[in-house]
Amino acid sequence: MTDLTQQVSPEDDYTAGIGVALDYDFGKPKKTDFEPWHKPRKQYVRERQWTQLIDELMTEYIPSDKIVKYLGLPGDDLLDLRYLHDNVCVPKELKIKFLGFNRGENPGPDHDASLEISRDEISRLPFVDQQSQLLPDDFVKISSENSMAYDYSKNMGPFDVINIDLCDSIAKEGVGDFEENHYNTLNTLMMLQSFRKEPWLLLLTTRSDKSRVNSEVFEILKRVYLENLNSCEGFMKKSSTINSVSDEKSLEAYCSSESGFSNIFLIGLSKWIQALGVDQTPQKEVEIKSIMGYKVKSRANSPDLISIALQINPTTNLATDRIGLATHKSARVNECAKAIAMLEKLSQQVDVDDLLHNDTSLLDSMIAGSVELLKQARYDVSNYNTWVETKGIFRTHSHDKLTKEKIVESVEDREKRMADEKKAEMYSNKITLSGPKFVEKLDPSQWEKYDKKRPKK
Repeated sequence: MTDLTQQVSPEDDYTAGIGVALDYDFGKPKKTDFEPWHKPRKQYVRERQWTQLIDELMTEYIPSDKIVKYLGLPGDDLLDLRYLHDNVCVPKELKIKFLGFNRGENPGPDHDASLEISRDEISRLPFVDQQSQLLPDDFVKISSENSMAYDYSKNMGPFDVINIDLCDSIAKEGVGDFEENHYNTLNTLMMLQSFRKEPWLLLLTTRSDKSRVNSEVFEILKRVYLENLNSCEGFMKKSSTINSVSDEKSLEAYCSSESGFSNIFLIGLSKWIQALGVDQTPQKEVEIKSIMGYKVKSRANSPDLISIALQINPTTNLATDRIGLATHKSARVNECAKAIAMLEKLSQQVDVDDLLHNDTSLLDSMIAGSVELLKQARYDVSNYNTWVETKGIFRTHSHDKLTKEKIVESVEDREKRMADEKKAEMYSNKITLSGPKFVEKLDPSQWEKYDKKRPKK
């Protein structure tokens, strides 16, 4: 009997290929347009914060089913999932089961096709669980119990890692502007995670500058800081030492600076999450594991896009017996001690721009890591180093001016670069591919059930 899977010789012209199991090469197009988050500094955060902390967590708390559960916003290229797979899952022989949300900033055929190719590539990796899901939805819909996002999060969780990687601020909206917002989403995720017995990581990337943080929300978080100053002597002393803030007057003065505003926002945000954990059963302790940042806003004097890594640790504290039969004394998380520890960690914040600027070998390592990762996502990286140099390693976005102290560019070089970029833009060939409307095929009636606009207050 003939084996239909064996290779057919070239001489068998008319019957060549019939019944043969061959892989079809779709000729995936190479991408050439790099984005701000492709810079080496993002690779540093991915490698030295996210992956390092996830690896440490999986080393200390090895999942019994050998599966890492991950919820995140992976983007069209799924770079973070690729990196986590290769650098944590492969060496530890752990599978990753992810729930990703990708609404798509530029929906259309190009977006759909690129995302579908990435999804297919990820699904073929050896340590990716086939029950992983990538939803074309906004993750704030998790806050609505009648949404598909909520159902998926509830059924797949609790998670080992939740990575909310935003380009904007997590606090850009007012408290009551929308029912589906970041605050209600975080509250819902904390509730869904409350059943988890082991520590887990909450990774937050957010803008922290005054122009991006809602003023009402900032006043609420600032009040949290002030309450700690008034109620916890140890916190007041630590704050005075680190930030020169010991009372309301000095707090107001501190908030007037860019770095002061950002720091009070970050501590207030962390304290708010701690407050959510204290009210759970069992109570949770929130520990800041790492804070890193870099500059996004033009002419920023200090980092304004911050990646803060929190570890949520369940406690064994006894609940209060309101009836009075149990004689054990109840205990609560020592919020004063936790606040002092948060301040100490805040003082160790890493300015990634400065770090890479002062360590060329580290910078080279991050460039090499970025190149390898972008190659996996079908980028033509032949001009990546040139892009890094012309766009500026330490600059904000492509349209911002170069920082003179860090990168010096002559007028002639700048004019030549701008002319070359304009010429490239005029003559570039943009490939348009048709692709699936959604990442996964779902019954349209399901989307009609879940797809609701966020109502204004």
